[in-house]
Amino acid sequence: MKYSTILLERRRAATIEEAERILGGEGMLRLAKEAGWIKAKIQSKRITLFDYDELLSCWKKICAEGYESLRESALKNRHSTQNDQSNFQMPLRSHGH
Repeated sequence: MKYSTILLERRRAATIEEAERILGGEGMLRLAKEAGWIKAKIQSKRITLFDYDELLSCWKKICAEGYESLRESALKNRHSTQNDQSNFQMPLRSHGH
């Protein structure tokens, strides 16, 4: 039995492909991650797993609040991340001369 299969069975986890099916496609998964509505529980080079119950909760939230709410949340998070990065300044080094 593959290690990933064991993880799926023990933790009620979902692969990227399953997450896309639950949420309605690759774009919806990307927006949900950008909005902060879901986060991968296990992420490595070889495997990414999401919590199955969290995906269902996210799907219910999308159904209740609508696609526009998801898109707006993703845009807000994207802008706040960009602002945080643009406000970051490297400290000046004193050379002690």
